Amino acid sequence: MHVGILWDIENVTPPANTNYIQSVIEKVGENNRISYAMAFGDWNKNSIKNIAHELSVNNFELIHIPKSRKDSADMSLVAHGVELIFQYPHIERFVLISGDGDFRPLLSSQKKWGKETWVICDVKKHASEDLLKMADKYLDYREIINPEDNQESDITQISSILTKEMAFELFKEAVGIIIKEGKKPLSSYVKIKMKLLNNEFDEKKWGYNSWLDFVKEAKTATNITFENGCFAINDKEETIPEVFKMLIQAIKETDKLELASQVAEKFDYKKYGYKKFRILALDAEKRGYIETMYDADKTTWFIKKK
Repeated sequence: MHVGILWDIENVTPPANTNYIQSVIEKVGENNRISYAMAFGDWNKNSIKNIAHELSVNNFELIHIPKSRKDSADMSLVAHGVELIFQYPHIERFVLISGDGDFRPLLSSQKKWGKETWVICDVKKHASEDLLKMADKYLDYREIINPEDNQESDITQISSILTKEMAFELFKEAVGIIIKEGKKPLSSYVKIKMKLLNNEFDEKKWGYNSWLDFVKEAKTATNITFENGCFAINDKEETIPEVFKMLIQAIKETDKLELASQVAEKFDYKKYGYKKFRILALDAEKRGYIETMYDADKTTWFIKKK
């Protein structure tokens, strides 16, 4: 399959001097041919100008959006994206790397012309549910990147086991997060949020024929109701899933870096369905409980409690 990439680099920004860009390219190009790739941003900004060279080496066309024209950046990406539909009709899949809801018209145009659409976004930043709802597939950017780590083989792969009971808990958590964000927990948005919080979620794993079949049982298990087109939590007390409570307790002090490998040894995270500690840490970071980071050599990673 021929693939085109449109990267809003200021919305999803990879750190400089890492192999993050290469990881994204490998994921998108897996069993496919990347026919065209474009990256949009103000290349004079210190935060992104250092990654321009790596993007260029990987055959990205760099589209400069000056600070004074930032309001037109979205229009520029949409215009270029629509142009590619007709200029390169052999491209069958377009990958938008951004969580900005202003790109909905682009996805709409691509789908009208029979193109498959992927969205890769950074869940730590705002990711528009309306945008993700339109995509054929959406992925969390940080679950694609896989920095090399010579000391801790525990983070070289990402996988988790999600039980049905954990899925029900995830359902309630997703509803609660959407409400906390001041949005309406519509059914389709809840499913998107669940997938972003844990990409292992798939209702068909437990024999449900449809999302609605899963919701019917999940509502009963979690005491959640459906009113006026939205879910509502009857139990107003905010609850943190047990696995994240254990992780937070394992980190000694707030805002102090600790070796991830040492924190991982303090409790049995595998009994909560996580095969790898890294995916647990990423899931916790999505929810705002912790932060993760690497040392200058990208060989050791740390976490800290917020």
